[in-house]
Amino acid sequence: MYETIRPKVLHTAVKYLVQQELYKDEGIVISNDWIKEYPNEKENFIVKNEDKKFNETENTGEDSDHDDNWNGSDDKPINPVVTGTLLNDETEDQNDIAIKFAPGENNRPISVLMDLKVDELTFPKIYCGKQRKIKENVKLTYAKIAKSELRMFDRRCGRVLKLFFTYKKLQTRKFVDAISINLRKTKNTKNVTVTQMLNRDYVNGLIHNDDAFTFLRFDRSSPAFWELKKKELMAMNRQLECATIFLTLSAAETQWSELLVILTKVLENKVITLEEAQNLSYEKRCESIRQDPVTCVRYFEHKLKCLWEILSAPCGPFQGYELVDKYVRTEFQARGSPHVHALLWLKNAPKYDKNNPESIERCVEFIDKLISVSSQPTECSKELISLQRHKHSHTCKQHVNGCIISRFGIPYFPMSKTMILEPFSDDEKLSKKEREEISKSRQNVKEELDKISKDKDTSLTFEDFLKKINMNEEQYIKMIRAGLKKAKVFLKRAPNETQINAYNPMIMSLHRANMDIQYILDPYACLKYCVEYINKSENGMSKLLREALNELKKGNHTVKECLRVIANKFLNSSEISAQEAVYHILSIPLSVSSRSTVFINTNRPEYRISMLKSDEILQKLKPDSKDVFVEGLIDMYINRQDEMKDVCLADFASLYNVSKRKTDNASITENSDDEDVTENENDEKATAFRMKNGKGWIKKRTKKKIIRYRYFKLHQDPENYYREQLMLFLPWSNEEEEDLLSINHEETFELHKDLIQQKRSEYVHREASEFEKAFEEHMERENESDIDDTNIEYDQEKNEFLIYEIGNNEGDIFVEMGLKTQTEKVENFNVPK
Repeated sequence: MYETIRPKVLHTAVKYLVQQELYKDEGIVISNDWIKEYPNEKENFIVKNEDKKFNETENTGEDSDHDDNWNGSDDKPINPVVTGTLLNDETEDQNDIAIKFAPGENNRPISVLMDLKVDELTFPKIYCGKQRKIKENVKLTYAKIAKSELRMFDRRCGRVLKLFFTYKKLQTRKFVDAISINLRKTKNTKNVTVTQMLNRDYVNGLIHNDDAFTFLRFDRSSPAFWELKKKELMAMNRQLECATIFLTLSAAETQWSELLVILTKVLENKVITLEEAQNLSYEKRCESIRQDPVTCVRYFEHKLKCLWEILSAPCGPFQGYELVDKYVRTEFQARGSPHVHALLWLKNAPKYDKNNPESIERCVEFIDKLISVSSQPTECSKELISLQRHKHSHTCKQHVNGCIISRFGIPYFPMSKTMILEPFSDDEKLSKKEREEISKSRQNVKEELDKISKDKDTSLTFEDFLKKINMNEEQYIKMIRAGLKKAKVFLKRAPNETQINAYNPMIMSLHRANMDIQYILDPYACLKYCVEYINKSENGMSKLLREALNELKKGNHTVKECLRVIANKFLNSSEISAQEAVYHILSIPLSVSSRSTVFINTNRPEYRISMLKSDEILQKLKPDSKDVFVEGLIDMYINRQDEMKDVCLADFASLYNVSKRKTDNASITENSDDEDVTENENDEKATAFRMKNGKGWIKKRTKKKIIRYRYFKLHQDPENYYREQLMLFLPWSNEEEEDLLSINHEETFELHKDLIQQKRSEYVHREASEFEKAFEEHMERENESDIDDTNIEYDQEKNEFLIYEIGNNEGDIFVEMGLKTQTEKVENFNVPK
């Protein structure tokens, strides 16, 4: 680090600060002798001696790609590389050692959550020694204050360092709350009174929920959160059938003139035209984007919101195929700019059936209508099409059998027309000689495609290409099929279009950034998108946390100690970009679904987790009251009115809302910790029923929720499978009184089989079995290829966290909770990067 400072200016600023009440209260004074040591107008502020010399290799690394023939990426990327991320780096660097002191005998460290002046003291350039002024009798949470500051015209609170500080403080607050809530969860205990629950010794003796991994679900950057989202998406595909379209939309911040106009106005208070924005230098564009990640995020979200409205319109790009449902995930490219992956469900879209020629023909027609790889500008300009043209970089390079190939399968195979090709069946087995010939032909084709991709000649036709590779079309198709394991779509593509990613012309012209669009053939392809793109969990972090949890289980640790270790492990071992921090601070959803999801706990009662009511609520109840647990979905179902006695549990969870008030705009009591903002969609004409216990109102919805449940497998646990089917799809009033637990479940199931299967078909689509089979096969492969790693940096292109093993040197969540901890009097630690 090398900077120039002006001592006199700095001294004047500090002199002003120590005169403010905020600094006087903290006993902060200034040393007047300090200025005498620096008489010059300017002084070089050097952190490390090596910073005096210019390091020519500063921006190169061991992984840099020196193969000019491979690397075709642009020197000026569409989205500028992020300048900073929040990362607690555990690298042993003796030049970055700091010292922290114990607070003194009988004293505890002050939590950042307890210090009400920590923001003002940490950022004097923003607050100038003044405390925030909030009107009397106005209660504002820190989250609301942070959102307000980021939306102000004054952009100082949107600076990167302040963003990271705010994010970390909010995250710590959420962890403290999550630990407190998790310690109130316990296995369902019968006949427990308020007096017993107010006894700490009795509560500590209960069997608590010991899944310390899932308590991280509240944090939207945690593996547990995305694991939950994956389950919800699986349930969505199980209930609605497989999605139709997979869509990816990226950001192109340096190309969006409207964004550059806004940034110039916000940062410089200067109005420029769109033409002037287009003429800004690349360096100036990048500087503006880096200075204000908040505005960039809000612009991207607004642009997407408008785009989704157009995609849902009858005259939109899906004209004739109404967009009825969607699931969208936002992630971040190389820990920087956002992009979204989406699964779309289109009404009346054709379904692929390899045994039905008419089905294949309809699918091909549908694909050609929506998807293009044409290099000829029609609705899109040449500039936009150039955004779709792939350029090799080190992130897509893959070594296979001594050869360098693209992990995206680029260049793509040219095709005379769009085709859906299947792998060879068992009846079409190739001989060893045929396979050897096809292997040689494939290598020859790839070499020819590499030459064509570097040739600027656009006149080459598909027929000319076949002559070059010395094959006819039948042989060419046979060669492609020989390399397939599953059915695959091959788009109509000229030889000069082998590096163009698929796009929809209308969506491209509206979004004006790189995109990808693909037709989903079958449940196997759908699962691939769900797992590899939509909801790929942070594998490295997940493995790190689970290893820590397994180590804890070997020892005699309390639930509280386990939560402490897991929380510290996560807080001190992950990386986040500035724009991602903005999403968290402003509570912008990273996962949005067109449908709410509700979980039905179909485990036996003794295995269900219940949450204890808070001490504040318990103290208001009678000492002998047994109403000590927070009411759950099954409790609400039992307390439904007699008019709803024929409603099964699945319908109750999916078709009804439960609210504390009878009014239509009442807040909904959801049995889910979902972040998605979805409409309640109450049926205005439906009658609201008061619950038997008088604790709420039940009102019908117009749109079904997606239901999740334990999903017992018949071949693994037949007893619980039949019990679960009865519990979900047949009406009942009380599990114990009606012997729902001790009856012969298989016999009862067979007695009501037709009724159960009819109701079940409303929640389990006919493709669900194929989808589940695909998922089980994927899990088997994932377990077989499990990587044993303890300190690995994952591919940023796949949006993995950078994972670092932690030592004993970082923040402790118990300190933030104000709990007693034992520390050394003086401790060295590595300074976070």
